[in-house]
Amino acid sequence: MVLALAPGAPTLHLIHSIKWAMPPGMEEGMKELPEETRKWAKEKLVHSPHCCELTSLAFCRLLAQAARAQGFNVVRWPVNGREDWLAIGEAARSGLMGPGPAAVMMHSWVKDYDKECVPAWEYYPVLEAVKARHTLLYPHAELDRLHSEKRYWSSLMPPTQFLNFSRKPGSRNCWQVEGRRSKNFEEAVAEAIENLRKDIAASGLPFKDVMVKQGLSWGGDDVSRVAPGSIHRHLTQKILSRVAAPVDKLTVLLQAKVDLVAELRWGILHGKLRGRGWRTFEHAARGQPIKTGGVLGEVESREALIREGLAKDEEGILQLEESFREKVEQVLSEATADAGGEVPQFLRVDLLVDKQGRAWLGERESWGADLVQSTLNTKTGCFSRRDPSKAEVAAAIASRGLRCCKSMSKPSTKQPPAARKQPHPKARKAAATGRCSRANKKAAATTSLTKRTIKKHK
Repeated sequence: MVLALAPGAPTLHLIHSIKWAMPPGMEEGMKELPEETRKWAKEKLVHSPHCCELTSLAFCRLLAQAARAQGFNVVRWPVNGREDWLAIGEAARSGLMGPGPAAVMMHSWVKDYDKECVPAWEYYPVLEAVKARHTLLYPHAELDRLHSEKRYWSSLMPPTQFLNFSRKPGSRNCWQVEGRRSKNFEEAVAEAIENLRKDIAASGLPFKDVMVKQGLSWGGDDVSRVAPGSIHRHLTQKILSRVAAPVDKLTVLLQAKVDLVAELRWGILHGKLRGRGWRTFEHAARGQPIKTGGVLGEVESREALIREGLAKDEEGILQLEESFREKVEQVLSEATADAGGEVPQFLRVDLLVDKQGRAWLGERESWGADLVQSTLNTKTGCFSRRDPSKAEVAAAIASRGLRCCKSMSKPSTKQPPAARKQPHPKARKAAATGRCSRANKKAAATTSLTKRTIKKHK
């Protein structure tokens, strides 16, 4: 396949997954199902993203379309498994990928390659290789890693103890804890539980259950409600014993259980608060992933808020939402500080609202969150809007890439050393890789490299 590249146009490198194959043995078994059932199952198993909707194949197509509309040549780097992913890193390190910003529409986790999810131990070396030579439009490397590894922090968090585990050298199932008075597993876990008990008592929350959250997991897969006396057993039997062998460091959060009514999700684009929506969760059994409890939508969440007396009607719910605006801005400020002063282009802030109307958590779904898709449409009265929409987010990512190219292509003006303004470290790193205006000189080589190193799939 030969790409038609516009001479002189900047290049956007779009790295995305094309692994949408049916699970082994599933194709044959589905032949016996009715056509409508097969269509539904294929949509869920094959075309639905395993991670967030911003990494879906549909959004990648939308991003490519938005980038071309703004004058970019788009070079797509399809990934179908380990070989293709590692080849991306080699192309970036060698410089043969060519200049221009990059969007890596994939995320990390602790399992094997699956659709747009890459094992963490092979994800970050490649991401860092791309970041070293290209402006990274997606994800935000620092914020995304903090969130993915469950190492983020917010002043709105319920009482929380961080357990930073490291695997003992040469051992498969022996772990020690870093940052505690004792590295001994049993002693360190006991210390964390005791500290958590004191913090919970001071906050007025009950100590009946504790939320145990494993890093590099999402979707409620490795987040469970656990009785305090069962935490040690849960860590050893359901978390650490199942961690893949290449993982030698893992963070686990022990967090106070909030008496949840509903979760408020608030979208942010370019630092501006946009649409918001509600979700709530049914209780999962103790020790089981919270995703097994099920998620309730906008209508059920609003009914729960009214039922608990936190609002009387829709107007009251609107007032309740607005009362949390300052807290969302507070979390945005914390995320900006973690990003070295850079305002996140896209962010979703999640607040847990309890029966007393208090907001907790302040989780930052950084550059890897589904969009808020149930914002009130004032024209119809239905909760049907996305604010921002997927098209708007795609256009924003492309616009940021274009601004990067324009700023890097401007000729520098010589100034006396004492008067010269020192650029941000990220700007110095980006400038050292070459100007985006030279993209057309390497476009043909880039296309050839893509064909040689990455398996092409239609």
